[in-house]
Amino acid sequence: MTATPAPISGPAPRRWPRRAAYAGIAGAAGLAVLLPTGTAGAGWYLAGQVLNVNGGARYYPVRVRAVTDNRITLTRTPDTARSIPLSFVWADGHARLGPVVTLDRASVTREVAEVTRGSLVAGARGYTSGYVFEGDPMSARGLPFEDVIVQGELGPLPAWLVPPTIGPDDTWIIAVHGRGAPRGEALRALPTLAESGHPTLVVTYRNDPEAPPSSDHRFHLGHTESHDVMSAIEYARSAGARDVILVGWSMGGAAILNLLRSWDHGGFLRGVVLDCPVVDWTATLQMNARQLNVPPPWTWTALKLIQRRLGVRASDLDYRSVAGKLDVPTLVYVDHDDRTVAPWPTVEFAAASPLVTLVETREAGHCRSWNLDPVAYESALRSFLKSL
Repeated sequence: MTATPAPISGPAPRRWPRRAAYAGIAGAAGLAVLLPTGTAGAGWYLAGQVLNVNGGARYYPVRVRAVTDNRITLTRTPDTARSIPLSFVWADGHARLGPVVTLDRASVTREVAEVTRGSLVAGARGYTSGYVFEGDPMSARGLPFEDVIVQGELGPLPAWLVPPTIGPDDTWIIAVHGRGAPRGEALRALPTLAESGHPTLVVTYRNDPEAPPSSDHRFHLGHTESHDVMSAIEYARSAGARDVILVGWSMGGAAILNLLRSWDHGGFLRGVVLDCPVVDWTATLQMNARQLNVPPPWTWTALKLIQRRLGVRASDLDYRSVAGKLDVPTLVYVDHDDRTVAPWPTVEFAAASPLVTLVETREAGHCRSWNLDPVAYESALRSFLKSL
């Protein structure tokens, strides 16, 4: 009998925010089986997956086969076999994974860079995440910060205010995470943002675990979340900001694009950075449905239900037209192998404006261009911020 390895221990457990995934659709392998019969029932289910804040049961598909010293052996999946920065999250723990050491057809052995929460033992089940870091700016990245409150239209919105590392500045960066993601999504890029010389406000918005819920407890795909981005902008203005740079991931990018549809910023907007933004929700839902062999009538019904529940038109779910209204430099990251958010509308958005600089990657996946090549990602971001 093999002895059970001693656990690698970290700090005491604390609540881990809900994992980011687009609507739970792309990750739910059994969706086609779980869908209700009938077009209306299936459309209702799909619409709920996109809009509902609570995405259902958590899946833990990866098993820890062994833990030895600072190495972990996991079930082999396309993700665990990729030697890029990732985290491994289980029910009451979190660890940062290092490079792949060895692999075979069934398993992968990787270095463990750090256990940030819980105890890592053989037999535990979890999932891999591209966020990599857990905690706050100081514990995760060694950056001083202040907990502040942005007053949103639904109530107080907690935020991190990270001062610049090279002196005060009156241009603020406002960082907006994606759908269902923790604000810790920004931790990967946060050191580069801080070294730019600008204060960075990492915000929350309605329906985040720390923030007030909306009355319907649904995501609005950036439409009402954009109001909370505006509240963050007003917070920066009241604190002395002369202008702002907006940075958004996934649905955070959609919230920014929705804001730009109507905001007459009067020179208060200095630049925009978007990482795998949802430029077209219709194309994104259709892409996810095709991946799962969902019949087109079901998808069409889901789109109609989404429009009705949000009180929007189909054109409101497509942000390509915002490119023509851009009047500030914009940096956009897109991965052509994104299987969560449709990438081609983003490419078309970038092509429609001379003010957009497009950084293209392949095989990274959704909002993982940093993970694929942190040096290249940060170099592009650093150069863009310096150019503003």
